[in-house]
Amino acid sequence: MGIIFALLSGTFIALQGIFNAKLGYAVGAWLSVTIVHLVGLVLALFIYAFKRDGDLTAFRRVPWYYSLGGLFGVFVVFGELTAIQQLGVTWAICVLLVAQLMGAFIIDSNGWFGVAKKPVTGGQVIGLGLMVIGIGVYTFT
Repeated sequence: MGIIFALLSGTFIALQGIFNAKLGYAVGAWLSVTIVHLVGLVLALFIYAFKRDGDLTAFRRVPWYYSLGGLFGVFVVFGELTAIQQLGVTWAICVLLVAQLMGAFIIDSNGWFGVAKKPVTGGQVIGLGLMVIGIGVYTFT
């Protein structure tokens, strides 16, 4: 199931970026970010009303900075819509995906934020390097 969710999320990220960029052209970047998050909040509250799968008291037991995901989301949406407006969809998504993968790689290899530390392998480093080279090939050919 994880692969299916990852594939769907990847598709939604591309669609979200396009929709956000188009909305940003029409109403402005920061108003677009506000609208996007407001619509997302309404949907999340609606779903939560029917699928109460959380324990609000558990919120007190996690580090405070884990609640900053929403703040990151604001900058993710702004950054993605701006990148798409300036670079085009494919190039922006290429760079975003490699940046996301590199960030995840650094977090995993250092065991930051409570994730299990994973050893770095030569194959992983080669894979990341090939992705960066791929962006160069895409950009300059």
